[in-house]
Amino acid sequence: MCGIVGYVGKKVPVQKILSKLQGLEYRGYDSSGVAYFDGEIKLKKDVGTIGSISKEMLGINSELVISHTRWATHGEVNKTNAHPHLSYGNNYVVVHNGIIENYKELKAQIGEDKFASTTDTEVICNLMETQSGRTFERFDQTVSKLVGSYAILLFDKMGGTLYAAKNKSPLYAAKSPNGYLLASDVSCFEDWDYYVLEDGMVATITQNLIKFYIGKEQVFPQLQQGNNLCAQTAKGEYKFFMQKEIAETPQVLKNICKTYQKLAKNKQFLHIFGKNSKVLLCGCGSAYHACALGARWIGTGRKLDARAAIASEIKYFGKITKKHVVILLSQSGETADTLAVLEKAKKAHAKTIVITNTMHSTMARKADYVLPLCAGPEVAVASTKAYSAMLAVLYIISCKNAGFAIKNLSKYIKNANNVSTNSQIIEQIANAKRIFFIGRGDDAITASEGALKLKETCYLDSYGYYAGELKHGTIALVEPGTIIIAVITNNRIKDKTINAVEECLSRGAEAMVVSNQIIQNKKIKQIQLLPNLPSQIYAIDAVIELQKLSCAVADKRNCNPDRPRNLAKSVTVE
Repeated sequence: MCGIVGYVGKKVPVQKILSKLQGLEYRGYDSSGVAYFDGEIKLKKDVGTIGSISKEMLGINSELVISHTRWATHGEVNKTNAHPHLSYGNNYVVVHNGIIENYKELKAQIGEDKFASTTDTEVICNLMETQSGRTFERFDQTVSKLVGSYAILLFDKMGGTLYAAKNKSPLYAAKSPNGYLLASDVSCFEDWDYYVLEDGMVATITQNLIKFYIGKEQVFPQLQQGNNLCAQTAKGEYKFFMQKEIAETPQVLKNICKTYQKLAKNKQFLHIFGKNSKVLLCGCGSAYHACALGARWIGTGRKLDARAAIASEIKYFGKITKKHVVILLSQSGETADTLAVLEKAKKAHAKTIVITNTMHSTMARKADYVLPLCAGPEVAVASTKAYSAMLAVLYIISCKNAGFAIKNLSKYIKNANNVSTNSQIIEQIANAKRIFFIGRGDDAITASEGALKLKETCYLDSYGYYAGELKHGTIALVEPGTIIIAVITNNRIKDKTINAVEECLSRGAEAMVVSNQIIQNKKIKQIQLLPNLPSQIYAIDAVIELQKLSCAVADKRNCNPDRPRNLAKSVTVE
C-alpha cells in the first residue's frame, strides 16, 4: 500500500503536509513526490524517501497540495514512475493508491505516445484530457471507466479544488484548522473528526466545503469521531522500530487482558460461536500463521470444526455457507485478499468476525463482530507485537472460559522473557547457506513464522517445515552450511523432533533450539530456554525469541528490518 496525503485550504508550508505523509512512509518507500499549486501546477518527485524532497520545499507555501509515497506495482522504481503524474496536456495532476486493472486497454485508447511513465496511474490524468465538460464532469466520467482498486486525489491547472475518488483502497477526509486534509490513513488527522469515503464515492473539496457523490446523487456520510487517532511514534532508545515493538509485547498483552475482561462479560461475545458452528479462519502472511494456530486451539478448546486457509485461495476456490463463522485476521483491516473473503462471506450470509489492530478500517466497519488487537501503532513492516496479539486474542476466544485464558495470559506477562540472543548464534545464522525451522504441532506453525521473519528482514533462504516431513524430500538439501532451528515445547513428542535434528547433524548441518527444556546434546545450541507455561502460550513466548533473533541477524547483515525490500506494511492490492 502506498501513502497519500492531500490538502486544500489557507496557504500552509508544503513541508507541513509532507510531515504528515512521512508518518505513512513505512507503507511505501520506493519513491515519493509532491504536487502543489502556485499559480500553476508545480511538481517535485524522486526515488527514495520523502526527506530530500521535503528539504527542497523549505519556504514554499501553497493552498493546494497532493503528495504520495510509492510501493511499486506497475513500472520499475524510478523518478518518472514516481507519483504525482501530470497529464500530457499539463492540465491535471494525480496521485493514486491501488491498481487500475484495465490500464492497458485505456492506454491503447488514449494513445501510447501520450505516456511518459510505465505506470497504471498515468491513465487517470491522461484520460481526463480526453473527456468533455468541466473538471468535475471529466473526473466523474474518468472514474466510471476505471476497473480495479483506487484512492485518487487530483487537481487541475486552475487550482482551488481538490477531487477525490475511492474504490477498495482506503481514503479519508478531515476538517483541519486551516482547511481540509485527505489521507489514506486516519493517523494523519490528529484528533480531528473525519469522513470515510465509501466504495464508488467521489468528492469535491474546497477550503470551506466538502461534497460527496455516488453517481450523480449527493450523499452525506456520517462524521466519525477522531479521538486519539494520531499514530506519531518514535524509536526512542531503540535502533529499530522492530526492536521497540517486540519489547512492547508484554504491555500489549496487558492491554488485551484488560479489554477482554470486559468483553468476556458481554453476552454477544460469550455466544460468538454457535453449538455446531463451522469455523473458517483466513489471513495472509503472518496472519495466516496465527489462523493456523487459532484453528487448532478452537478445534480443541471449543470442540468445533475449525480450519485455517490462506485468504487469496479462499477468495477464488473456497466454499463459504451460512453455517460458517468466518474469522478474518488483518493488522491493518485493509488487506485486499482478506477483505475479499469478508465480502464473499457476507454474500453467503455467514457470520463474520474481524480481528484487527485498526478499528476504523474497512474490514472493521463491514464485519458482524470486531475484536481489537490493542497493539497500538506497528511501524515495522514485519509484524511482531501485532502477531503476538493475534495469538493472544485467538487463545482467549478458543477457551470456553475466557476468564481462565485471561488469567493464564496475565501469569505469562509477569514472566515475559527479555534475554538477548547469543552473538555467536547471530553470526552463524547471518552467514548460513540456508536455514530450516522445524517443529511438530503448534511448534511447526511457530517455526514457519520464524522462517518468514528471517526471510522478510534478512533476505535469507529460510523455510518452515513439519519435523516429520524433513526426511520425505527436504533432507536432500541438508549439507554443511545448513542450519536447523527446532522449536520444541511439547514434551510428549520432544524426542521425535530431536531425532529429526540429529539426522541433520549427521549430514553436516548446525543445529539450534528454542525449547522449554535443556536439550542433552552438546552439538545442539540453545537459542533460548523458555519458562514453564500453559501449552498455547508457548507459541507467543517462542515466537518472540524468533522475532528477536531475526532483528539481530538483520542488524548483523546491515539490513533495515523496519523497511524490507519489496514489502509494504498493508497490502491493499492483489
